Amino acid sequence: MGAFVGGAQAAATGVPLGTADSYAVLAGSGITNTGMTTIAGDVGSSPTSSETGFAACPGANCVALTGANHTSPNPNDTATQQAKAALTTAYNDAAGQSPTLVPTELAGQTLTAGVYDSASGTFGMTGTLVLDGQNNPNSVFIFQTASTLITAGTGNVSLIRGAQSCNVFWKVGSAATLGAGSTFRGTILAHDNISLGNGVTVDGRLLGGEQATGAGAVTLIHDTITKPTCATPAPSTPAFTADTPPAATVGTPYSYSFTASGSPAPTFTVASGSLPVGLTLDSATGVLSGTPSAGGTYTFSITASNAAGSVTSGPIAITVGSGLATGPTTTTPALGGGAGVGGGSQGGGAGIGGGGQSGRSSLGGGGTGLGGGGTGSGSSSGVGRSSSSLPFTGLNGLWLSVAGLMFLLMGIALLQFSRCSPALVASFRKQWRAIRSRSTDD
Repeated sequence: MGAFVGGAQAAATGVPLGTADSYAVLAGSGITNTGMTTIAGDVGSSPTSSETGFAACPGANCVALTGANHTSPNPNDTATQQAKAALTTAYNDAAGQSPTLVPTELAGQTLTAGVYDSASGTFGMTGTLVLDGQNNPNSVFIFQTASTLITAGTGNVSLIRGAQSCNVFWKVGSAATLGAGSTFRGTILAHDNISLGNGVTVDGRLLGGEQATGAGAVTLIHDTITKPTCATPAPSTPAFTADTPPAATVGTPYSYSFTASGSPAPTFTVASGSLPVGLTLDSATGVLSGTPSAGGTYTFSITASNAAGSVTSGPIAITVGSGLATGPTTTTPALGGGAGVGGGSQGGGAGIGGGGQSGRSSLGGGGTGLGGGGTGSGSSSGVGRSSSSLPFTGLNGLWLSVAGLMFLLMGIALLQFSRCSPALVASFRKQWRAIRSRSTDD
């Protein structure tokens, strides 16, 4: 399948041909024909007025002409001179429109309306180029080359979905050569010569010799050239050809083109419902685009309208996803408080209490303090952050739990004898500090 270019190409406007419009063949250095050639449209050459092989048909070298051959007094009459001036104006207009770059080899490409050039400044065609009018009979195609346009015998231009030869223009910076047996569509505006091989069919114009000197010959060999006329299609009611948009995601750019046939080209409106938040519909092109900002399922209808009538598609549903979810933040529960034996005037001591984690013990929360003649805070409870507990696991945790319980009981008993045996209390404090020191090391 060939490459398709659409959406980002430079917009093209019609090229004004002025008085050159009526010409099928226009040259500057004369026209030479071999064999029997058929031309529908005017013929002329200026400033060199020579014509060779233009005898009336039938004949060995003849032209079956439908149109005016400007031979009064010769092909370089006033009308032809004016047409050559109009050619220069048209050439400059086509050259001045901003192009989009496409490959030099045009075969295999499908192009929509626009202005095209190549990085090499030339165009070649060894197969079929497809021009897609997208159901718009006024779509314009302009091709620009800094130098040559060369087609092979297998080089053909095909028009689909309303594209018309009258709206196709080839601005050629030097010479154009069309291969024998090829089919070509559009008007060639050449700076220099135009040469056709044997049996070429042209639905368009051959306008050569744009340069200031006017030089530029046209060479024909048993060819058929027909000046194109733009047809005005009969009005037709629109019919949707694309109306199934995909799902969208919050925060992700979105674009979908609703398309519909019909003549003239239809416009698009939201008939009912609501578009996803953040998306808008281009009434001229049918493009639904933007960045969704709220999730949900949105249902609506689209109407395509023109002078011939209208058609509504719907209900249409677009589901907008919320995008990537953020995982929850978890907090590890802390061990609960308990009664403790402390030192100094603060309560914090070893605690064995409720709310602890499985398989863990803690020296935690407040308790009843020993020492210094002060009393610490009482028992504590609740859930706090795990950073407030000391992690003891495995055998160390078991040992400390047992040892802590023993010293707790001893501490309670010692409270009763503290006034009578200060030395015993001091010994107990020393052992308690050893347990705390070990807990820190572990």
